[in-house]
Amino acid sequence: MTSRRNFMLGASALSLAGFTRVSLAQAQANYPSRVVKIVVANPPGGDDDTLSRFISEAIGPGLGQTVIVENRGGAATTIGSMAVALSAPDGYTLLCLHSAALVQTVLRENLKYGMKSFTPIIKIGGYPMALVVPASSSIMSVDDIKTVATKSDGITFASAGAGTMAHLTAVRFLKAIGGRGLHVTYKNNPEGMQSLIGGYTQMMFPSAREAANLRGEGLLRVLAVTSPERSKNLPDVPTMRELGFPDIDSQLWYSFAAPAGTPAAIVSRLADLISYAVQTPTFKERFQPLAFQWDVRTGDDLSRFLTSEAERWKGVIVENNIRFTD
Repeated sequence: MTSRRNFMLGASALSLAGFTRVSLAQAQANYPSRVVKIVVANPPGGDDDTLSRFISEAIGPGLGQTVIVENRGGAATTIGSMAVALSAPDGYTLLCLHSAALVQTVLRENLKYGMKSFTPIIKIGGYPMALVVPASSSIMSVDDIKTVATKSDGITFASAGAGTMAHLTAVRFLKAIGGRGLHVTYKNNPEGMQSLIGGYTQMMFPSAREAANLRGEGLLRVLAVTSPERSKNLPDVPTMRELGFPDIDSQLWYSFAAPAGTPAAIVSRLADLISYAVQTPTFKERFQPLAFQWDVRTGDDLSRFLTSEAERWKGVIVENNIRFTD
Protein backbone atom coordinates (compact mmCIF):
# COMPACT_ATOMS: atom_id res chain seq x y z
CA MET A 1 0.00 0.00 0.00
CA THR A 2 2.83 2.38 0.90
CA SER A 3 4.64 1.62 -2.36
CA ARG A 4 1.48 2.31 -4.35
CA ARG A 5 0.95 5.64 -2.53
CA ASN A 6 4.57 6.66 -3.15
CA PHE A 7 4.18 5.74 -6.82
CA MET A 8 1.01 7.86 -7.12
CA LEU A 9 2.70 10.83 -5.40
CA GLY A 10 5.69 10.57 -7.71
CA ALA A 11 3.49 10.35 -10.77
CA SER A 12 1.54 13.42 -9.63
CA ALA A 13 4.74 15.39 -9.10
CA LEU A 14 6.00 14.47 -12.58
CA SER A 15 2.64 15.41 -14.07
CA LEU A 16 2.70 18.79 -12.30
CA ALA A 17 6.26 19.47 -13.43
CA GLY A 18 5.31 18.63 -17.00
CA PHE A 19 2.27 20.90 -16.80
CA THR A 20 4.43 23.73 -15.45
CA ARG A 21 6.90 23.37 -18.32
CA VAL A 22 4.10 23.36 -20.87
CA SER A 23 2.45 26.40 -19.25
CA LEU A 24 5.77 28.30 -19.22
CA ALA A 25 6.40 27.43 -22.86
CA GLN A 26 2.92 28.59 -23.81
CA ALA A 27 3.36 31.85 -21.89
CA GLN A 28 6.62 32.53 -23.72
CA ALA A 29 5.07 31.66 -27.08
CA ASN A 30 2.18 34.04 -26.41
CA TYR A 31 4.41 36.87 -25.14
CA PRO A 32 3.34 39.57 -24.91
CA SER A 33 -0.38 39.05 -24.37
CA ARG A 34 -0.84 42.30 -22.42
CA VAL A 35 0.74 45.71 -21.89
CA VAL A 36 4.50 45.83 -21.28
CA LYS A 37 5.81 48.44 -18.85
CA ILE A 38 9.17 50.20 -18.71
CA VAL A 39 9.84 51.67 -15.27
CA VAL A 40 11.87 54.87 -15.18
CA ALA A 41 13.22 55.36 -11.66
CA ASN A 42 13.23 59.16 -11.97
CA PRO A 43 10.65 61.91 -12.51
CA PRO A 44 9.52 62.71 -16.07
CA GLY A 45 11.67 64.85 -18.32
CA GLY A 46 15.13 63.42 -17.74
CA ASP A 47 17.37 61.61 -20.22
CA ASP A 48 16.24 58.17 -19.02
CA ASP A 49 12.60 59.20 -19.41
CA THR A 50 13.11 60.64 -22.91
CA LEU A 51 15.00 57.58 -24.13
CA SER A 52 12.53 55.15 -22.57
CA ARG A 53 9.55 56.88 -24.17
CA PHE A 54 11.19 56.67 -27.58
CA ILE A 55 12.00 52.98 -27.05
CA SER A 56 8.50 52.19 -25.81
CA GLU A 57 6.93 53.64 -28.95
CA ALA A 58 9.52 52.04 -31.22
CA ILE A 59 9.27 48.45 -29.97
CA GLY A 60 5.50 48.34 -29.49
CA PRO A 61 4.68 47.45 -33.11
CA GLY A 62 7.30 44.71 -33.16
CA LEU A 63 5.84 43.19 -30.02
CA GLY A 64 2.31 43.65 -31.27
CA GLN A 65 1.43 45.18 -27.93
CA THR A 66 1.35 48.55 -26.18
CA VAL A 67 4.48 49.49 -24.23
CA ILE A 68 4.10 52.19 -21.60
CA VAL A 69 6.50 54.15 -19.40
CA GLU A 70 5.86 54.44 -15.67
CA ASN A 71 7.85 57.00 -13.67
CA ARG A 72 8.64 55.80 -10.16
CA GLY A 73 11.18 58.31 -8.94
CA GLY A 74 12.54 58.78 -5.46
CA ALA A 75 15.40 57.75 -3.18
CA ALA A 76 18.01 58.16 -5.93
CA THR A 77 16.38 55.58 -8.25
CA THR A 78 16.04 52.85 -5.60
CA ILE A 79 12.22 52.94 -5.36
CA GLY A 80 11.66 52.24 -9.03
CA SER A 81 14.55 49.79 -9.25
CA MET A 82 13.26 47.75 -6.30
CA ALA A 83 9.77 47.65 -7.80
CA VAL A 84 11.17 45.98 -10.91
CA ALA A 85 13.50 43.68 -8.95
CA LEU A 86 10.49 42.33 -7.03
CA SER A 87 8.28 41.95 -10.13
CA ALA A 88 7.48 38.65 -11.82
CA PRO A 89 10.19 37.56 -14.29
CA ASP A 90 7.79 37.37 -17.21
CA GLY A 91 8.93 40.21 -19.46
CA TYR A 92 6.06 42.54 -18.64
CA THR A 93 7.97 44.84 -16.28
CA LEU A 94 11.30 46.28 -17.44
CA LEU A 95 13.70 48.81 -15.97
CA CYS A 96 15.64 51.60 -17.59
CA LEU A 97 18.85 50.69 -15.77
CA HIS A 98 21.48 53.40 -15.93
CA SER A 99 24.80 54.34 -14.37
CA ALA A 100 23.35 56.07 -11.31
CA ALA A 101 21.03 53.17 -10.56
CA LEU A 102 23.91 50.71 -10.70
CA VAL A 103 25.99 52.84 -8.33
CA GLN A 104 23.24 52.72 -5.72
CA THR A 105 23.61 48.94 -5.52
CA VAL A 106 27.23 49.28 -4.42
CA LEU A 107 26.72 52.37 -2.26
CA ARG A 108 23.78 51.28 -0.11
CA GLU A 109 24.34 48.26 2.07
CA ASN A 110 20.73 47.90 3.20
CA LEU A 111 19.03 47.56 -0.19
CA LYS A 112 16.63 44.65 -0.59
CA TYR A 113 17.93 44.05 -4.11
CA GLY A 114 21.20 44.13 -6.04
CA MET A 115 22.46 43.73 -9.58
CA LYS A 116 21.83 39.99 -9.30
CA SER A 117 18.13 40.86 -9.02
CA PHE A 118 18.13 41.80 -12.73
CA THR A 119 18.61 40.13 -16.08
CA PRO A 120 20.40 42.62 -18.36
CA ILE A 121 18.76 43.02 -21.77
CA ILE A 122 20.75 45.63 -23.67
CA LYS A 123 22.90 48.72 -23.24
CA ILE A 124 22.27 51.38 -25.89
CA GLY A 125 24.82 54.12 -25.10
CA GLY A 126 24.61 57.43 -23.29
CA TYR A 127 25.68 61.02 -22.87
CA PRO A 128 28.94 62.57 -21.72
CA MET A 129 28.79 64.84 -18.71
CA ALA A 130 29.68 68.52 -18.58
CA LEU A 131 31.26 70.73 -15.94
CA VAL A 132 29.05 73.81 -15.61
CA VAL A 133 28.82 76.99 -13.54
CA PRO A 134 26.14 79.71 -13.46
CA ALA A 135 26.26 82.12 -16.37
CA SER A 136 26.52 84.91 -13.80
CA SER A 137 29.56 83.36 -12.11
CA SER A 138 33.00 84.96 -12.21
CA ILE A 139 34.41 81.47 -12.83
CA MET A 140 35.42 81.35 -16.48
CA SER A 141 37.62 78.25 -16.70
CA VAL A 142 38.75 75.05 -14.99
CA ASP A 143 41.76 76.98 -13.70
CA ASP A 144 39.35 79.41 -12.01
CA ILE A 145 37.58 76.49 -10.37
CA LYS A 146 40.92 75.22 -9.10
CA THR A 147 41.66 78.63 -7.62
CA VAL A 148 38.34 78.66 -5.75
CA ALA A 149 38.38 74.99 -4.72
CA THR A 150 41.88 75.12 -3.26
CA LYS A 151 40.99 77.95 -0.89
CA SER A 152 40.09 77.09 2.69
CA ASP A 153 36.34 77.27 2.11
CA GLY A 154 36.48 75.18 -1.05
CA ILE A 155 33.67 75.17 -3.62
CA THR A 156 30.01 74.14 -3.39
CA PHE A 157 28.62 71.66 -5.88
CA ALA A 158 25.12 70.31 -6.47
CA SER A 159 23.74 66.87 -7.25
CA ALA A 160 20.58 64.82 -6.86
CA GLY A 161 22.07 62.84 -3.99
CA ALA A 162 24.90 60.67 -2.72
CA GLY A 163 26.15 58.21 -5.29
CA THR A 164 24.71 59.98 -8.31
CA MET A 165 27.05 60.39 -11.24
CA ALA A 166 27.08 64.15 -10.70
CA HIS A 167 28.28 63.57 -7.13
CA LEU A 168 30.94 60.97 -7.88
CA THR A 169 32.29 62.82 -10.91
CA ALA A 170 32.61 66.02 -8.88
CA VAL A 171 34.44 64.15 -6.13
CA ARG A 172 36.91 62.65 -8.61
CA PHE A 173 37.43 66.01 -10.30
CA LEU A 174 38.08 67.86 -7.04
CA LYS A 175 40.56 65.23 -6.00
CA ALA A 176 42.33 65.56 -9.35
CA ILE A 177 42.78 69.32 -8.91
CA GLY A 178 43.62 69.07 -5.21
CA GLY A 179 40.50 70.98 -4.25
CA ARG A 180 37.84 70.80 -1.56
CA GLY A 181 34.09 70.79 -2.03
CA LEU A 182 30.86 71.01 -0.09
CA HIS A 183 28.29 68.62 -1.53
CA VAL A 184 24.75 70.08 -1.57
CA THR A 185 22.08 67.50 -2.38
CA TYR A 186 18.62 67.97 -3.87
CA LYS A 187 15.58 65.77 -4.43
CA ASN A 188 16.26 65.49 -8.14
CA ASN A 189 18.48 66.80 -10.91
CA PRO A 190 16.20 69.67 -12.02
CA GLU A 191 16.18 71.08 -8.48
CA GLY A 192 19.97 70.91 -8.37
CA MET A 193 20.18 72.71 -11.69
CA GLN A 194 17.86 75.47 -10.50
CA SER A 195 19.99 75.89 -7.39
CA LEU A 196 23.08 76.26 -9.54
CA ILE A 197 21.42 78.72 -11.92
CA GLY A 198 20.25 80.77 -8.94
CA GLY A 199 23.79 80.96 -7.57
CA TYR A 200 23.11 78.90 -4.44
CA THR A 201 25.83 76.47 -5.50
CA GLN A 202 28.91 77.03 -7.66
CA MET A 203 29.33 74.05 -9.97
CA MET A 204 27.67 70.85 -11.18
CA PHE A 205 28.13 67.92 -13.57
CA PRO A 206 24.89 67.42 -15.58
CA SER A 207 24.67 65.63 -18.93
CA ALA A 208 26.06 67.42 -21.97
CA ARG A 209 22.51 67.47 -23.37
CA GLU A 210 21.17 69.37 -20.36
CA ALA A 211 24.19 71.66 -20.32
CA ALA A 212 23.82 72.60 -23.98
CA ASN A 213 20.12 73.35 -23.59
CA LEU A 214 20.61 75.62 -20.58
CA ARG A 215 23.63 77.32 -22.09
CA GLY A 216 21.47 78.10 -25.09
CA GLU A 217 19.05 79.85 -22.76
CA GLY A 218 21.90 81.92 -21.32
CA LEU A 219 21.68 80.26 -17.90
CA LEU A 220 24.92 78.27 -17.68
CA ARG A 221 28.57 78.43 -18.68
CA VAL A 222 30.04 75.12 -19.82
CA LEU A 223 33.73 74.66 -18.99
CA ALA A 224 34.48 71.08 -20.06
CA VAL A 225 32.96 67.78 -21.20
CA THR A 226 33.91 64.26 -20.09
CA SER A 227 33.85 62.59 -23.52
CA PRO A 228 37.11 61.51 -25.23
CA GLU A 229 36.32 63.89 -28.09
CA ARG A 230 34.48 67.18 -28.14
CA SER A 231 30.70 66.89 -27.91
CA LYS A 232 28.74 67.45 -31.11
CA ASN A 233 26.38 69.88 -29.38
CA LEU A 234 29.20 71.73 -27.60
CA PRO A 235 31.98 71.82 -30.20
CA ASP A 236 33.66 74.88 -28.67
CA VAL A 237 33.99 73.29 -25.23
CA PRO A 238 37.25 71.41 -24.44
CA THR A 239 37.31 67.87 -23.12
CA MET A 240 38.69 66.97 -19.73
CA ARG A 241 41.35 65.02 -21.59
CA GLU A 242 42.44 68.18 -23.41
CA LEU A 243 42.67 70.01 -20.09
CA GLY A 244 44.91 67.35 -18.58
CA PHE A 245 42.33 65.21 -16.73
CA PRO A 246 41.93 62.02 -18.82
CA ASP A 247 40.51 60.05 -15.89
CA ILE A 248 37.48 62.35 -15.61
CA ASP A 249 35.60 60.37 -18.24
CA SER A 250 32.19 59.68 -16.68
CA GLN A 251 29.30 58.82 -18.95
CA LEU A 252 25.61 58.74 -18.18
CA TRP A 253 24.94 55.39 -19.87
CA TYR A 254 21.57 53.74 -20.30
CA SER A 255 20.49 50.13 -20.54
CA PHE A 256 17.36 48.06 -20.08
CA ALA A 257 16.88 45.12 -17.74
CA ALA A 258 14.23 42.68 -16.57
CA PRO A 259 13.78 40.87 -13.25
CA ALA A 260 16.21 38.00 -12.71
CA GLY A 261 14.89 34.75 -14.14
CA THR A 262 13.17 36.27 -17.16
CA PRO A 263 13.23 33.64 -19.95
CA ALA A 264 16.14 33.96 -22.35
CA ALA A 265 13.85 33.91 -25.39
CA ILE A 266 12.00 36.99 -24.14
CA VAL A 267 15.24 38.79 -23.27
CA SER A 268 16.64 38.04 -26.72
CA ARG A 269 13.52 39.28 -28.47
CA LEU A 270 13.49 42.53 -26.51
CA ALA A 271 17.21 43.06 -27.13
CA ASP A 272 16.74 42.61 -30.89
CA LEU A 273 13.86 45.09 -31.01
CA ILE A 274 15.62 47.74 -28.90
CA SER A 275 18.87 47.32 -30.86
CA TYR A 276 17.00 47.89 -34.10
CA ALA A 277 15.16 50.91 -32.65
CA VAL A 278 18.35 52.77 -31.70
CA GLN A 279 19.86 52.25 -35.14
CA THR A 280 16.94 53.75 -37.04
CA PRO A 281 17.26 57.10 -38.84
CA THR A 282 14.49 58.46 -36.60
CA PHE A 283 16.50 57.76 -33.45
CA LYS A 284 19.69 59.17 -34.96
CA GLU A 285 17.97 62.33 -36.17
CA ARG A 286 16.54 62.95 -32.73
CA PHE A 287 19.41 62.02 -30.42
CA GLN A 288 22.65 62.46 -32.35
CA PRO A 289 22.40 66.29 -32.26
CA LEU A 290 22.06 65.98 -28.47
CA ALA A 291 25.49 64.32 -28.18
CA PHE A 292 24.19 60.77 -27.72
CA GLN A 293 26.98 58.22 -28.03
CA TRP A 294 26.07 54.73 -29.23
CA ASP A 295 27.48 51.71 -27.41
CA VAL A 296 25.21 48.73 -27.97
CA ARG A 297 25.98 45.68 -25.83
CA THR A 298 24.08 42.49 -25.01
CA GLY A 299 24.71 39.10 -23.44
CA ASP A 300 28.08 38.36 -21.85
CA ASP A 301 29.56 41.60 -23.18
CA LEU A 302 26.94 43.59 -21.29
CA SER A 303 27.36 41.51 -18.14
CA ARG A 304 31.11 42.15 -18.15
CA PHE A 305 30.53 45.86 -18.65
CA LEU A 306 28.12 46.06 -15.70
CA THR A 307 30.51 44.14 -13.47
CA SER A 308 33.36 46.44 -14.47
CA GLU A 309 31.29 49.56 -13.79
CA ALA A 310 30.23 48.29 -10.37
CA GLU A 311 33.86 47.60 -9.44
CA ARG A 312 35.01 50.96 -10.78
CA TRP A 313 32.53 53.05 -8.82
CA LYS A 314 32.82 50.89 -5.73
CA GLY A 315 36.51 51.81 -5.75
CA VAL A 316 35.69 55.53 -5.96
CA ILE A 317 33.20 55.20 -3.10
CA VAL A 318 35.67 53.36 -0.84
CA GLU A 319 38.64 55.56 -1.75
CA ASN A 320 36.73 58.73 -0.91
CA ASN A 321 34.92 57.31 2.13
CA ILE A 322 31.51 58.04 0.64
CA ARG A 323 28.69 56.65 2.72
CA PHE A 324 24.94 56.63 2.53
CA THR A 325 22.90 56.98 5.71
CA ASP A 326 19.11 56.73 5.88
